[in-house]
Amino acid sequence: MSELILEVKDLKINFKTYAGTVQAVRGVNFTLERGKTLAIVGESGSGKSVTSNALMKLIPQPPGVYAGGEILFQGKDLIPLTEKQMTKIRGNEIAMIFQDPMTALNPTMKVGKQIMEVIIKHKKDTSKADAKKRAIELLDQVGIPYPEKRFSQFPHEFSGGMRQRVVIAIALAADPKLLIADEPTTALDVTIQAQIIELMKEIQRNSNTSIIFITHDLGVVANVADFVAVMYAGQIVEYGTADEVFYNPKHPYTWGLLGSMPDLENKSDELLRTIPGSPPDLIHPPKGDAFAARNEFAMQIDYDEEPPMFQVSTTHFAKTWLLHPDAPRVSVPEAVQKRIDGYLAKEENSSAE
Repeated sequence: MSELILEVKDLKINFKTYAGTVQAVRGVNFTLERGKTLAIVGESGSGKSVTSNALMKLIPQPPGVYAGGEILFQGKDLIPLTEKQMTKIRGNEIAMIFQDPMTALNPTMKVGKQIMEVIIKHKKDTSKADAKKRAIELLDQVGIPYPEKRFSQFPHEFSGGMRQRVVIAIALAADPKLLIADEPTTALDVTIQAQIIELMKEIQRNSNTSIIFITHDLGVVANVADFVAVMYAGQIVEYGTADEVFYNPKHPYTWGLLGSMPDLENKSDELLRTIPGSPPDLIHPPKGDAFAARNEFAMQIDYDEEPPMFQVSTTHFAKTWLLHPDAPRVSVPEAVQKRIDGYLAKEENSSAE
């Protein structure tokens, strides 16, 4: 039986502002097993990064408030823990890879010393010589050439992709059980993105680490995740295996994300699809389905009542009234289905090769 390493139950995060209370995360539920990857996907402002920071208890209080729910890491709720107790968990059992490596790294300290600092802090019986040896091994593990030389260099002497590799090495320094990657490939070009994703998959294969991968790019998801949670307006609106969400999406918001993905095979005169409208104001969340105002398939009930999570399969769920037995049958838009079919064809060709 698979080991459950993380269970998030009805998590609510608010932020108190002069304009009012922002309900940034509104009842999020998900689980993560040992050695698996969960991708959390959504537009900017959907609540995915707030959720990931909440797992590390990095939400500043105030203005942030843990308004409800539980974060069970290996069966222990993290929310009631003190800052001192969390310090023993952060970097040791749960580590984070941040979006911008230049702000995550200390520009005045050599990268090797920054890795050593984590090793010595969390593995207190490690000597400086052993910590240095381990730091060099980690630089080599994440694919940085000439690790002995690079150990003594400063962050500004590394390219963006290499700095991100250093950040990953720091995250791995204490052998965490859970790795949270908050948009780790956003600032990188496509080639480097692919290398970083492959590196994370290799790390997972070698260490059986669980990973939460935060991204706005569904194209990344197909290559890295076992499960996908699609977030909108502070809630998970679709959840399932990567194949289920990518190739059999059920929520109109997921359709919109898939349809708006750029494709190298797009014709030069073909416009990219967009999701019309803007996300709702979470100081005053809308009544009913938060996506209703942007949903071309919205029904009257979408404006009156919030939909429950409908079960599509044992692992696939979607929060849309379109799955109600009495709802009209609505198919995936043709342009989105064409995109999905194209990705399926690519996958089949890759498998054949």
